Amino acid sequence: MEYMLDTIQLDSIKKYMDIVPIKGITSTPSIIKREGKIDFFSHMKKTLEVIGNNRTLHMQVVAKDSEGMVEDAQRIWSQIGEEVFVKIPASEAGLHALNSLKKGNSNCKITTSAVYTKLQAFLALESGTDYVAVYTNRSENIGVNPFEIIQSVRKYVDRNELPGKVMASSIKSNGQLTEAIESGADAVTFSPEILSDLFDLAATKQAIEYFSRDWESLYQKKNI
Repeated sequence: MEYMLDTIQLDSIKKYMDIVPIKGITSTPSIIKREGKIDFFSHMKKTLEVIGNNRTLHMQVVAKDSEGMVEDAQRIWSQIGEEVFVKIPASEAGLHALNSLKKGNSNCKITTSAVYTKLQAFLALESGTDYVAVYTNRSENIGVNPFEIIQSVRKYVDRNELPGKVMASSIKSNGQLTEAIESGADAVTFSPEILSDLFDLAATKQAIEYFSRDWESLYQKKNI
């Protein structure tokens, strides 16, 4: 399982890399906007340096047309690094750009984003995408069951022996995160706030308090 954070906040990335097995970082203009108008290429280079060679970085194109998406992708790879997974939406223009880029270099790294249907995922996978990002929370908000999509895409990948991975993207709750994993996702992306909420669980904190109190009452010291 690949756990990925939806953030470019460097302190948060550094913090959680030392706590949980973070395998990647994802970025969109919406995520970037939370940090304000950053020096884009400089900041993303720094992000790549922070996460190192054993984790992945996924970055969204912003152009709406196929030609512009290809140009965005090439600019990201030239300015930041060819190891970046460029996120291209599962639109007509996006699939055109995906096929064009993979035709030019089958080893280029692409994540197909904004996936809301099974067919979008199937077509992107057949075109050679490396990840299909099923928008989990946004799907639920419009009445689409993302977990059924993840399950179906998982079966499609396995049945057709495709190399692409299933990503449950933009998760907003612990419940969504758990269900995405159980549905067969290869990767899950979520905000650091989910981890913050998880580690603030009252029952866990209470258990720790009981352990410490009982130990101190027996041995009059705080450590073993």
